[in-house]
Amino acid sequence: MDGRGGYGTRDVPGLHEALATIATAARAAYADGSNLRVRSSGIVHAVAMTTWLGGHRMPSPACMVGVSGWDPGAAHPDRGAVTCRRCLKLTTSEVGDEQLELFAVDTIAPERAAPGPAGTDEAE
Repeated sequence: MDGRGGYGTRDVPGLHEALATIATAARAAYADGSNLRVRSSGIVHAVAMTTWLGGHRMPSPACMVGVSGWDPGAAHPDRGAVTCRRCLKLTTSEVGDEQLELFAVDTIAPERAAPGPAGTDEAE
């Protein structure tokens, strides 16, 4: 028992080893760089390793979308390109072209520019 009246994964004989075997097999399935598909969904996700039961590392969608509980059989490798918009945003390193310009830098009049630190104005 874990001291709270329940069983931790390390307290049940064989459970920790079984979880380790499942996690190891799941990681191996994605070792070739496969992406991830959840059940029969048409969306392909990028893969990230997350902490699973017993502290084991498991492949999961990088966007952290829910996978109906912690069912390791819900996700499976997919060699297709990532189509999940959230995953694509997380994995894209390109500078976005959607950033709006606050103001045009070349249109600020010199007389309206912020003064420098005290004592540095030439007019004094």
